[in-house]
Order: sequence, then C-alpha cells, then structure tokens
Amino acid sequence: MVRHATHTASLFSVLMAALIVSLSLAGVAAAQTNTSLGIGALANNTTGNNNTALGFFTLFSNTTGTTNTAIGSSALFSNTIGIANTANGFSALATNTTGNDNTASGVNALFRNTTGIANTANGSSALVSNTIGLDNTASGVNALFSNTTGNDNTALGFSALANNTTGTTNTAIGANANVSVGNLINATAIGAGALVNASNKVRLGNTTVTVIEGQVAFTFPSDRTTKEHFQPVDGEAVLTKLRALPLTSWNYIGHDPAQFRHYGPMAQDFFAAFGHDGVGQIGSETTINSGDMAGILMIAVQALEQRTAELQQKEAQMAVLASKVADLHEQRTAELQQKEAQMAVLASTLAAVAVRLEALELRQNPSLQITAENSRGSTRVDVMP
Repeated sequence: MVRHATHTASLFSVLMAALIVSLSLAGVAAAQTNTSLGIGALANNTTGNNNTALGFFTLFSNTTGTTNTAIGSSALFSNTIGIANTANGFSALATNTTGNDNTASGVNALFRNTTGIANTANGSSALVSNTIGLDNTASGVNALFSNTTGNDNTALGFSALANNTTGTTNTAIGANANVSVGNLINATAIGAGALVNASNKVRLGNTTVTVIEGQVAFTFPSDRTTKEHFQPVDGEAVLTKLRALPLTSWNYIGHDPAQFRHYGPMAQDFFAAFGHDGVGQIGSETTINSGDMAGILMIAVQALEQRTAELQQKEAQMAVLASKVADLHEQRTAELQQKEAQMAVLASTLAAVAVRLEALELRQNPSLQITAENSRGSTRVDVMP
C-alpha cells in the first residue's frame, strides 16, 4: 500500500509538473498571439506569431514560423520558419522545416516534407514521402505515397498515384489509379485500377472495362493551322498493304467471348504496314489510333474512287471509240454499196457496149456474121444498115 501510494504520488507529481510546464508554455505562446496546448507544443518558438499547436510536441521546433496550425502528436514537429502550414493528425508534416502553405490531414500525411510548398494531403500517409515537391494534391489513404520531388500532381482515391516519385503534372482519380513508373509527365489515369504507362497519355478504366460510352462521339482537333510536315500518301500503296493486312474477329483476354467480340487488325500488323511515313513514327506496336485508322481507310476509299473515275473515263473513251468504229463501218458499208451500184451500172454499160461493138463488127465483116450464126445455132443477127 505504501509503495502503491508512493508510485501514485510520483505519477501525480510528474503530471502536475507537465501540466505546469504546458500551461506556462501556453502562456508564453499566448503572449505572442500563439496558442499552444500540450507537452512540448511550440516549445522553441521565439518570434513566430499566430501559430496554433495542439498536442504532444506539436510545432516543437518552430522558431519564427507564422500562421501555422498543428493538431496531433508531433504534427509539424520539425517546422522552424515555415509559414501558413496546417497539420492535422499524428506526425502530419512532422519533418517540415521551411515549407510553406502546406495542408496535411491524416496520420503521417506529408510526413517527410521538408521544404515542399503548397501541397495538400488528406488521408493517412498521403504524400508521406514528399520532401521538396510543390503544388501536389493528394486525397485518400496512401495517395501519392511515394512522391518525393514531383510537382503539380493530383491524386484522388485510395493509393492513387502511389507509384509516382519524381513525375510531374500527373493526375489519378480512383482507387489504385496509378502510373506504371515514377517519372512520367502529364499522364492521366481515370477509374479504379486504371494504369497509365506513358507520358502525355490518358487511360480510362482498367482491363475489365468493356464499354466507354457517351451521348456524342469523341472529338479531336484537326485544325490545319495546328499541323506541319505534311506528306502525301500513295493510295495505291495503301490498298496493296490493306490487301495483305491480316483481319480477324477476336476478344480481349478476360472478356466474355459470348458478349464482347470485335473485328479488326492487330496493332503489330497495322504498325508494320503504316507505322512509318518517311518522316517519323506513327503509333506503336501495341496500340491503334482510331484517327490514324480512319485516315488510312479514307485514303483507301479515295484511291478506290480514283480507280472508279479512271475506269469510267476509259469506258467513256471506249464508247466514243465504239461509236467511231460503228460510224466508220456504216460509212464503209455505204461506200461499198455505192461502189457495187457503180460497178453494176458499169457492168451493164460494158455489156451494152459489147453488144454494140459486136453488131458493128458484124456489119463491117459479113463473113463473121455467118460464123457467128453457125456458132449460135443459126440464130440470125440482124444488122442494121
């Protein structure tokens, strides 16, 4: 009983001493327009003003920092001259020293931030690894968990953008929406489990998504004034490549083949046929751009239309030629008929002339008349005197 009473008294003395220290520190802080409550809260503050520290060792190292708010054990523990930071949660912004305008809400939120500025972390361990990164926004447990020096990133959802380390201007919305590597730029992943694997790329949904739907078709800019390095394309060559392009029906692995089948080429084959235009690379071996596919089809249609126009022109030329042949045939026939008529007249004339000549000869030589009569069977030929 004595030992127990002694122990209780000792504990009470420690608590009273701590309370006295805490209240005295609070009094000092209050005199400087600061508010502190808790052992070690604002313990080292010198000229910092308008700070609020509530909890064990909150804003412990602050000296001249102003307008900071720390609520939770060790919140903003290392802050010295940082300004306008808000930490709410155990060890939130615990290692911040000179960073300004940061907001951390949650256990270990922005824990390693030292000089990073204008970051917002909402959720346990959100932006926990950030040190000097700027203008990052993380909302969700473990959001932007691995970010160290990356700037201007936005993560919304459990473990969103958790893999990002030094990448900038990335966006992830959805639980586990992420980047494949830590240094991408301007990559966007939207949807639970969406994973974007390249800079300047947008990924919608994860691998189980089967439909992306909207009231209107997707529209992309195609203003001539925004383009350069124009290169003509041989339509006949495109037709030849299309003729050899393997085309099948298929479904993605994991999708129900009874409901989600598709038609079309493989990206590897499309890239092999159309991936280079003499200026640079078009597309990749794993993706097909719908705009490029539409362009190839339009080039092919244009080439077929050119073939049709040429065929129609040839048909018209053949029709003209056939008409000329028919006219020539008709003309030749008429000329032949005319010549035949002339020949008939000539033959008739010649026959008449022959008769007259024969008659004339018989008249001039009577002996021939007798011979002629004998050869004709005594047929008499009267010769006019």
